[in-house]
Amino acid sequence: MAEKENESFFSPKAKKVMLTSSAALLVALAGTGTYYWQANQTSETASSELAKKPGNTSKASKDIRLNTDDNQVKDDRNNKPDSKGEDLSPNSNNSDGFVLSDDTENPVYLVDASDPKNPIAQLIVDSDKVVIETPIPPAIPTDPVITPPVDDGTLPPVIDPGTDDPGTDPGTDPGTDPGTDPGTDPGTDPGTDNPGGGTDPGNPGDPDNPGDPGGEDPGSQFPDVALVVPESLYERLDSYSGNDDFYNVMYYGQKEIKPDSEKYDDLIKMVVEAAADAKTKAYQEQIMTSDSLSNLQMITSLGFENKDLKKLQDEIRADLYSKFAEQEIAIYLSKPADPENPGDGNGDQPQTLDAEKAQQVIYYIGQYNDQHPKEDLNPNEYSEADKVLMEAAHQEQATNIAAALNKYQMLAQYSPTYSQSAKDLKAGIVASKVEQERAEAGTREPGQYEPLPAGHELEALKQLLDKKKYAQVVEQGGDYVGTDFPLGGFKLVVDKASEALLKETDELASAQDAYTANKQEIINNYQILTEETGVSDDVDQKAAAHLDAYFLMHQAIKAASNDLNEAVILASESVQSWGNSASTGKLNEIAGQLLSSAEKYKLADMKKEESVYELLSTTPRVNEADKATAFNRKKAFAYSRKAADLLSGKNYNDAIFYASESNQMYNKGQNEDTLRDAARALFAQHTSGDYYDRYNDLLKVYRMIASASGMPKNEAAMAIERQEAIDNFQKGMREKADGDREKTVYYLDKAADSEWMSDKVNPELQYQAQLLLNHANDLKANGNVDDLKIAVRYYKTLLVTKHVSKGTRDEARDAINELKKNSAPAVKRDDAPQEKQQKHTEPQKEETKPQAEDNEVQKEAPKAETPQTEAPQTETKQDESTGTSEQL
Repeated sequence: MAEKENESFFSPKAKKVMLTSSAALLVALAGTGTYYWQANQTSETASSELAKKPGNTSKASKDIRLNTDDNQVKDDRNNKPDSKGEDLSPNSNNSDGFVLSDDTENPVYLVDASDPKNPIAQLIVDSDKVVIETPIPPAIPTDPVITPPVDDGTLPPVIDPGTDDPGTDPGTDPGTDPGTDPGTDPGTDPGTDNPGGGTDPGNPGDPDNPGDPGGEDPGSQFPDVALVVPESLYERLDSYSGNDDFYNVMYYGQKEIKPDSEKYDDLIKMVVEAAADAKTKAYQEQIMTSDSLSNLQMITSLGFENKDLKKLQDEIRADLYSKFAEQEIAIYLSKPADPENPGDGNGDQPQTLDAEKAQQVIYYIGQYNDQHPKEDLNPNEYSEADKVLMEAAHQEQATNIAAALNKYQMLAQYSPTYSQSAKDLKAGIVASKVEQERAEAGTREPGQYEPLPAGHELEALKQLLDKKKYAQVVEQGGDYVGTDFPLGGFKLVVDKASEALLKETDELASAQDAYTANKQEIINNYQILTEETGVSDDVDQKAAAHLDAYFLMHQAIKAASNDLNEAVILASESVQSWGNSASTGKLNEIAGQLLSSAEKYKLADMKKEESVYELLSTTPRVNEADKATAFNRKKAFAYSRKAADLLSGKNYNDAIFYASESNQMYNKGQNEDTLRDAARALFAQHTSGDYYDRYNDLLKVYRMIASASGMPKNEAAMAIERQEAIDNFQKGMREKADGDREKTVYYLDKAADSEWMSDKVNPELQYQAQLLLNHANDLKANGNVDDLKIAVRYYKTLLVTKHVSKGTRDEARDAINELKKNSAPAVKRDDAPQEKQQKHTEPQKEETKPQAEDNEVQKEAPKAETPQTEAPQTETKQDESTGTSEQL
């Protein structure tokens, strides 16, 4: 049996028909012409042999070889009807006759044999004149007409879970992903393992492996194509940036940029630029919209290390606090007072203040003035807040020394009206603490020394000075100062000794163990310098200040065991009086203890915790790191109260914004209820709606919730799912408008990942997927290499989707299977005949050895067309049975 020709899918397959059909056509064309066969076989006619053996290769007459095709006729007579009975050999100039020609190996020539006086002498096939035309590929069946969804402003109809999804195989379980075969894990991507690469051959021949639906022969010319989806992160962010969608550039950048991301620096630059543009746009609005709030919220949540981004964040936070402080104190702005009608601050009368509110106003004004040094506000103009606070401090001085000190401290810094009074009152409390420690230290006992030798006192003091007996020199030589006037030898010696003693004592007081070791020596030396005569006023005053600071720090250390708030204030006063490494270190130690202790408060004690942060952020000489932490936490609690007030007023967007910023400053769970209630209120206000343009309104809501720091898990997950679903849906529709079918299908399929969006987007997804399949089929039908590559890419794109209907995916898989099955190297055509190739994946059929007469002439591949300038060639074949040669 003849071998079956294995053709590449890059050229259409040839067709053959039986001789009996051609014979009928030949009779019709020749009229009364008679066919004469010259053949060796006598048992059966060629037509009966072919009828019995389709594709038979048994030899026909040596002079006439017939075969049939799809009956395309070529007139090869050159308009010479009168040339009859002449030699029709290849060497003859007569070519009177017709040729039946197609891409088959053995063309059939038709000659006029109607004149019996001019019989046919000989017919010879001239293979050099055989023209093998490029076949026209069979037409691909037209795809069914698809009616697109009517874009009348309404969403695609929601599919009732009880009805069949029109894009799903009726036999598929409704709960099963329509794009996944039953039994497949819905969480598994039914497409390739590497959807972006398209190079993994998968498991050849496995129909359940959409990554490689069919086997691929070695040496196959099946195109290896890479998918255009998913896009790279850079391409996606650039697309959002091109549409001025600054939020998505920041959101997906924050979510997906990793240190090892490709084009990391370019990605960060893109995010920072989007943040800057979003900030500029937000600040241009008179009233912040939810879009602007979510953008600012997104900017402050970005965690990339970038100085430009840090600057943007600091500017936003500073501006936010300024606006917040202005709003908080505005209701207390003094207006004509009516004692009988104090008002609520919103009419003609200022709102009345209690001590707690007054302290908040003073604090906000003080911090505002720190940020705006040229716009200093006077607390006295805000319902006399400083006066109210001063009176409260007086009342607390006897019962809560730490609270009183904190109030005096704030007034001393921020109230021009009561600043000096507050400083004096605070100094009195501090002085009392010093005296308390001095009393505990007791009086100094004079030193016991040998009397100085009479008449040689100065020389003896000089000798003691040389021996560094500074305290003895001061104590014994002080009474001699001024007695040798105008020479002043004693004063000179005592001054040197007192200065050296002060330096030596200061070094002891500055050592790390100053408050645990050498305490008595330090106190005794300072007392000598402050109590003995003959010591200069300068040394005396310094020693007194240093001793008071030393005493005060000891008081702070003692207070720390009972009240860290008081301890921090006393330690701060000690450092302000005389700061050294030991006292500064002790202040930072106590401040750190207070900061840590505040974190242990429960939410029920939030006011106590807030007062700690207020104190630390306003206490001088506390290290800047602790002070900044305290200020941020103080703001966090202040914003939290603001958010709760906004929630009560049903201003849900602003409530979320302040609560989110509060959580970014310090999240102790203080905003959880506020965020949950505000998010649920927004969900309830903004249902899914019935119109596509409603998605823009919904997107604003979901972005506000999704970008909020500390949003409870359930509400955050719902908002994120819906936000990303709308993002994917809208991007898919933009790609549709741009004519990119692949990205359209990909992003609509991503949108369908959301259970909330799935039913809404499914009709459009199935429609676009079918369009992509149709386009792929059209390209496949064209047959050229470039079109086939694109078609394969389209098919593979359909296979990496999850929610495209199983029918569409199966068609794509079958198309790839067909292309791979037909894929083989194209037959090379040159002057030499080429041996036919058999596709290795086809099973070999056992052949029956032909009879000798059947093997006289072996079937040959058609020769390439010979240029007309060449003489026709004559081929000689060896008869295998007789060994004789015969000329064709």
